[in-house]
Amino acid sequence: MDAGLDDLRRAIADRLHVRFVYEGQPRVVQPAALGSHVITDAITLRGYQTGGRSNSRPPPFWTMFTLDRIVDLEVAGDAFVDDPPGYADGDGRLVSVIAQL
Repeated sequence: MDAGLDDLRRAIADRLHVRFVYEGQPRVVQPAALGSHVITDAITLRGYQTGGRSNSRPPPFWTMFTLDRIVDLEVAGDAFVDDPPGYADGDGRLVSVIAQL
């Protein structure tokens, strides 16, 4: 299994922040769910971005990240205890869920 996929599964299970670069911007994310996107079938991370930058808006916000576009993934040592704001399992945009909070 892909190392990035394994790292994200562990981060979700252990409720650990992840850091990575996406679309040229550094991100800090609370990972919430990982699975195949319902339309594209691409492995996708659903997460709550709490830090870093974005090309479209300042964090915090919910968004989706396609796994093959995530660069320099790092599982941070800092955990989050509470679910991210507005979290609900069973995101309809992900099928074949691999991991979720």
